[in-house]
Amino acid sequence: MDKLAIRHMVELLRDKKEHIIKDMVYPFKDILRSKEDLEALKLRISFLFDLFLLKISSDTCLNTADFGARVQEFMSRYDMEVEDFLTRFDEIRVVMESHISSMPVDETNKTLTIAKLYRFFLDLQKEAYLETAKQKNKELLHKDDQLSQLKSDRMEILSKLSSSFAHEIRNPLTSIKGFIKLIEQRMETPVEEKNYFSYIYNEMEELEQQVNQILFLSHEKNHQDIYFTSVSLNQLLYDAVDYFQPLFYQNKINVELNLCENVTTLGIEEQIKLVLYKLMQNAHDALIMKEKNRCLKIWLTKKEADALITFSNNGPPVPALIRQSMFEPFVSTKELGKGLGLAVSKQLMKKHEGDIDYTSKEGWTVFKLRFPVEKEVRQ
Repeated sequence: MDKLAIRHMVELLRDKKEHIIKDMVYPFKDILRSKEDLEALKLRISFLFDLFLLKISSDTCLNTADFGARVQEFMSRYDMEVEDFLTRFDEIRVVMESHISSMPVDETNKTLTIAKLYRFFLDLQKEAYLETAKQKNKELLHKDDQLSQLKSDRMEILSKLSSSFAHEIRNPLTSIKGFIKLIEQRMETPVEEKNYFSYIYNEMEELEQQVNQILFLSHEKNHQDIYFTSVSLNQLLYDAVDYFQPLFYQNKINVELNLCENVTTLGIEEQIKLVLYKLMQNAHDALIMKEKNRCLKIWLTKKEADALITFSNNGPPVPALIRQSMFEPFVSTKELGKGLGLAVSKQLMKKHEGDIDYTSKEGWTVFKLRFPVEKEVRQ
């Protein structure tokens, strides 16, 4: 969208703000207890409305980190479960989308604005979801006598939420991609305007990747899980090291790659690749905390029916406080981390009939992946 079109859309939405906010309040109206509650909710939604207008009218990176805490306060006040809140919150998005669709602008601008609306709500829903899960995690840590059962319940809820949340976003995203493709094919546009479509596709691809990672936390099979093929672990490791090499070089990290003969496993290449990349990224993030002599050693060995991949780095060790829970969702050593990387990796390794574990010895942090070699998977 050019600046003029953006300004026009913002003005149209702002002119109808009062009417739109009235409609956006409706999904929560049945839980409100007083007129004061209604006015307070209108103020919150008005703030979100203005935040969205700011999002579509500028390249400003919005800080939505406190949204999750505000949602927690709201749910606590009205005794709501996160599933109920997210369902109602998504209805607000639908209301907003309906009003955007009714605006007297061309279809391309409507579609671009709706795409930004989905991204805006995805970011907010993610913050609400993450904050809720973190709160659940804190509660679990204070109930040692019920820890085993609570972990099981938590993972079951997380699996259902992950699947539901991912599908709620993926389905409309797929429709948007289809309509964008159709518009692109029908429009005779100059090269400069073609770049807008490239931008849209890139943004939707990023959204899909985020949704896929959340979906990986679910116990349910997803659309990729039926496409198991022969995967060369040697080639994936070569590719991973090659991909990260510029980053390693920039931060003076010495990488030692030691591979045995070619080993293959049956699996989904993109999912195995994701696990390798996350471990490489974690190793890099740990090593840059070390002043000098940064080293990452990667080994691929074959032991009977298993292929073993080890990532060893001499960076700071994983804090003892989280070693027992480091593979659980939302547990992270990074200040800005979401704590999904190792949890996703653990789930993906289970899907591939493998495992991931951690050890620390003599100044080295070691993560080990175990895959069944291909011939064993086939039996």
